[in-house]
Parts: sequence; structure tokens; C-alpha cells
Amino acid sequence: MLLFEPIRVGRLEFRNRVLMPPMGTGLADEQGFVTDRLIDYYVRRARGGVGGISVEATIIAPETAGVGPETRIHGPEFVPGLRRLADAVKAHDTRVGIQLWHPGRQTKLGQPFAPSPIPIGRKSPVPHALTVEEIEALLARYAEAAVYAREAGFDFVEVHGAHCYLPCEFLSPLSNTRDDEYGGSLANRARFMRRIANAIREAVGDDFPLFYRISGTEAHEGGFTVEDATSVARWLVEDGVDCISVSAGNWYALHYTIPPMFMERGCLVPYAAAIRAAVSVPVVAAGRLDDPELAESVLRSGQADIIAVGRGLIADPDWPVKVAEGRVGDIRPCIACNACVDRVSNAEEARCAVNPELGREGSWRIEPATAPKRVMVIGSGPAGMEAARIAALRGHSVSIWEREAELGGKLDVASRAPSKEEVLSFRAYQARVLRQLGVDIHTGVEVDAGVVVREGPDVVVVATGAEPLIPPIPGIQAPHVVDAQQVLLGRVQVPSDHQVVIIGGSATGMETAEYLMGKVASVTIIEMLPQVGRGVELITRKRLYAELGAGGVRILTRSKVTMISPESVRFEREDGTEGAVPADTVVLAIGWRSTGPTLAEQLGGLAKELVTVGDASAPGDFVAAINAGADAGLAL
Repeated sequence: MLLFEPIRVGRLEFRNRVLMPPMGTGLADEQGFVTDRLIDYYVRRARGGVGGISVEATIIAPETAGVGPETRIHGPEFVPGLRRLADAVKAHDTRVGIQLWHPGRQTKLGQPFAPSPIPIGRKSPVPHALTVEEIEALLARYAEAAVYAREAGFDFVEVHGAHCYLPCEFLSPLSNTRDDEYGGSLANRARFMRRIANAIREAVGDDFPLFYRISGTEAHEGGFTVEDATSVARWLVEDGVDCISVSAGNWYALHYTIPPMFMERGCLVPYAAAIRAAVSVPVVAAGRLDDPELAESVLRSGQADIIAVGRGLIADPDWPVKVAEGRVGDIRPCIACNACVDRVSNAEEARCAVNPELGREGSWRIEPATAPKRVMVIGSGPAGMEAARIAALRGHSVSIWEREAELGGKLDVASRAPSKEEVLSFRAYQARVLRQLGVDIHTGVEVDAGVVVREGPDVVVVATGAEPLIPPIPGIQAPHVVDAQQVLLGRVQVPSDHQVVIIGGSATGMETAEYLMGKVASVTIIEMLPQVGRGVELITRKRLYAELGAGGVRILTRSKVTMISPESVRFEREDGTEGAVPADTVVLAIGWRSTGPTLAEQLGGLAKELVTVGDASAPGDFVAAINAGADAGLAL
């Protein structure tokens, strides 16, 4: 495969064409220093066979910050830790660089500054417009950071010039309205980006490889286009840049920047291809390229020279070696749920919905059980399947029991919204792995005390998930009131002429609205909280909210349902006023109640050990379920 042929970038040769692009982890310490856990995270990907790693966006100036914590590179005190990181990665024959980053007006520290005093959002502070003297100081910061990177032993540096951060803010007419040499024409707006490259080249010389990440388009009305980006790429190459990494989007088009599962695989390749046709240096393509066949075709067709695999390496660090060995079916699939991104954007450590190893690579051990046991897992949602997988890997004799016809628990429901079909790929992967491990699989069986007595397990893992919460609202037991899950599964057919009211605007409520939108006369969501979308990651939530609005879905927030009648749903607003919405069908998506305590009480004493995991213990999200299942399997 061309994917595993070496490639030279400047003086540097990469053993293959798979590059791990910069992705925030939240694993640095609060001061921006490298931690052992951060090193373990990158070393794990290097061990998996990736040709190159560009370490996450690293701050080049002390007066700015992202959401935190992030790595920093604006003083000599950061060099020793960065050197430990670079050395540890290079020990595995992986080239390693570091991305130099200034968030510009997206800073979370002090007053933001930018090319022009234009806030990024209606509620955001107005940034300070940089003076020419301040621009010169920032150029010196970029150059100094590149010198520190070289001293730390990195093989290359990459400038983050994409995604509406500072260099991109200069380039974008949406954020740059200057009338001096840094504003106006495309050439002037690109001047800051070019001068960064010039400053770095002057500081580190011609033999230190310089990558530049740019947005191939802002993908937003009034922003710069792929034609503009192509011109900028040519200029950057003239300025000594050795490789152009092509992303897309900005703050207003985050679904291009970090494409969720509703975006097509390879969605950013056309922008890389346009730039590849215009420059003489290698080009990196990104955008859901973790499908090996697609990645290979992008290289073969000449649309790019290097493939960025980001979240795919979070989901499965061994992606490169598995592809190289022809074990594509063994790859744990990234479902592009953006759980990793969502957590980092909330100043939390990255976690993965399919890979519980993430963030604990240094301590992760799946060791043989000292005393193998007969383990009975009841429920096959994310927590149950993961508990069964880990337990089987450790040598336990495992059976898994599911009352539905297929494994997966609520994964089937989760996949029914038009934007979430990708979830099924993980269900299929887990089911395949369980069979390969020899797990005894039982579907279509409702487990009770009699089944447990008959099986006689040493350990029972209760992973039965949660059931819909039904509050004491007058009229809630009426025949036209149905559960959202039953609608999504197609077990309840809603007539096309019905006016539908969905009570609850969290993930399930919004996804049910998306599912019904255009199929029925009208859809209204009633939610008690100030906004809908609890449990939906930011990028998907923004898109879903826009889709529902465009589809005519009415959303009422800060409203508490007080009664369901045969003709309507009555509610009380936060200010005490009342209202009503006509309803032929009422769909409940209010919340969840754990099933585990009830079943655990029924099964108490029937096994030597009983463990309750996931939603069966406490309703949570996909990530919490996977990690709980893994922890249970490791502890048996």
C-alpha cells in the first residue's frame, strides 16, 4: 500500500504516510508542563505504528490560553518536559513535531486580542485590536517557540494557521477589517501568516522542517474560499514551508473543523486536492480518513501525499499496524461521536466512547486472572459488552445475555436518528470480538432468578441499563402517550397527520424530533431547562438545533408540563404563565431510571459476587458506560 511507503518532507523521512494530527487531550498539567500521562498517550500511538505525530496545539505566549490545560512552549522551563516527550516518541521510529498555537480572540485568559475588535460571538468580549508593535512581538514569540522546539529534540514544527485562531483571524475577512498593511486585500490579510513562516525560518534555519496547517475554506458565508487558501498555500511555500496540512472550517463551521458522524468520510479531501494541485511540497489531507481503503485511494489519486488519522488513533492506537498487516476487521472503529473533543472543550481530560484505555495508557494492563471464574453478564449495552470483552481477555469463562434479538442494548436506539447511524459499526465490532473470544452469547432471553440459578455463575454483572422515567403528570398513562425509544425503533408508528409533542429536549428528545421531522404534521419539544441538547456534543448540537429549526420543529424551553389531555399538552413557563400545545401523539423523552438495583435485589445471594455497571448503576453517557464496563472486567 502507498499508505506505508516512506515519504520525505524537507530533510526528514517518515517511515509511512500516516500522520497523527494535533488534538487536545487535557493531559498537560495546569501550568502547561508535560506530564507522564501525556507522554504515555503519545508513546502508545507511536507503538501502534504511526509514521509521524504532531503534538497537540501548544501555546506560544504566556498571556493567552485556550480552555485549559494545554501544553506551553514560551519559556526555557518547558523544554525539559518537551524533550522527554520527543525522545520517548522517537524511540519508536516515529517522527514527532509540535504545533505552535495562539488562540487569538478565542483565549480564556484575560482580554482577548485579534486583528480587529470583532467578538467571536454575541456574548463574547470585544477583543483588543493588535497594534503593529504587538504584532512584531508575537512574530518573535513564534520564532522563539520554534527554537525551543528544536532544542527539545522535535523533528519539525507546525504552525496552527487554521480554525479561526490568530493567524487565520488575520486571513479571514470575517475577523479582519484592518486598513493597514495587515488588512484589506488577500495579500495583506495573509501577511501575518507569511511573516510567521519568515520569522521561524530565520530563527531555525533552512534545514528544520516547517509544516503549516491551514483551513482550505472557512465554509461560512463571507469567509475565505478554497481559491483564497490555495493562493496562501503557494505564498507559504515561497516562504520556506515544507508541508501544508489542510483542514477546514472556523468557529461558525465546526462541523468542518472536527467532522462528526453526520459528515461524510473524506469530506475535506477536495480542499487538500485543490492545494495539492497548486504547490510543490507534500500536502496532508484530513477529515474522517480512518477508512483504510479511502485513505489509500486519496493517495493513489494524487489528492494528497500524507493522511491525517486523528480520532481513529484515539479509538485504536494500533490502526497503522493493523492496516499494514491486513487486519482491517480488527480495528476498533471511531464513530466520530466527538466525545473526546467535547470533554477537552469543557476543560476536561479527553475520554473515548469506544476506547477505555484513553488517558490511562501508562497504567492500562489486561492481565490474566489469577483464578478464572464463570462470569454471567446480563445486558449487552456498551457497559455489558465491554465488561464481557475485558473479562474474556483475562481468561474468565464469560456468557452475555440480552433480552432483545441482537446485542447492543440501547445502541440500536441510538443509531436510529439520521445523524447517528455510525453507532452500529461499534456494535458490530464488539459483537464480532466477543464471538472471537469465545463468549457464550444468548439473545432473546429475559434473565430472572431461575436462569441465574440454572447457570450457576461465580459472578453476575448486572448491565441492564436504564428504563424511561415516567413522572406523575396527570394524563401520562393515556394511550396516545408513547415512549421515545419505541418510536425510534419503529415499534410505534406515528400517523403522518398527527401533531406530535415531545416532552424532554435532551439527546433522546432532539433525536426523536429529527427522526419525526417531515414525517408528521408538526413537532414540538417542551423542555424544563433553559436550552435543549443536554447530552449531545457541541458540534452536533449546533447542527441539530439548526436542522430542527429549518424543519419547522418548535422548541419551548423553561417550560414544565403540568397535564396531558386527549387534545393537548399543558405547561407552565418559568415566569408562571401557562400555555398549551395541540397534541395527537405525545412522546416521552424525560430521562432515565436505573434498572440495576431492582434486579440486583432479586439476584442477591444467587452468585458469589454481584457487580452493577453502567446505566444500571447510574444513568450516564456512552463514555461513562464503556469505562464502567472496562473497570468491572479489570476488577474481576
